[in-house]
Amino acid sequence: MDTGPAQATHRLWLCARYLPETARLLGSRYRALFLSYAPRTRPEGDAAAVADALAFTDFILGQHRITLLAPELSALRRDARHLRRRYRLLRRGEAVTAAPKSRLRRWLGL
Repeated sequence: MDTGPAQATHRLWLCARYLPETARLLGSRYRALFLSYAPRTRPEGDAAAVADALAFTDFILGQHRITLLAPELSALRRDARHLRRRYRLLRRGEAVTAAPKSRLRRWLGL
């Protein structure tokens, strides 16, 4: 898979579709944060964009040097929670995949 700037920009816009509030509130910082995150991961599978979005939210929440305002943080958590209701994030080294949760797992809240 090509990991150049064009591929990272394509991934950025695909990820923004799954994190609409976060992308809107972060504005230009969204692009800078995503481009610093992108070389560290390689999304794979049928739901690669969802996996990328989930891994990106984990990346931002795990960075202690990034200061988010309260509305930005709550938007990020809402977007991540919305995705985690339907998908699980699976990691294998740099590769990330998103597996859809079964109806039973969703019903139980797992």
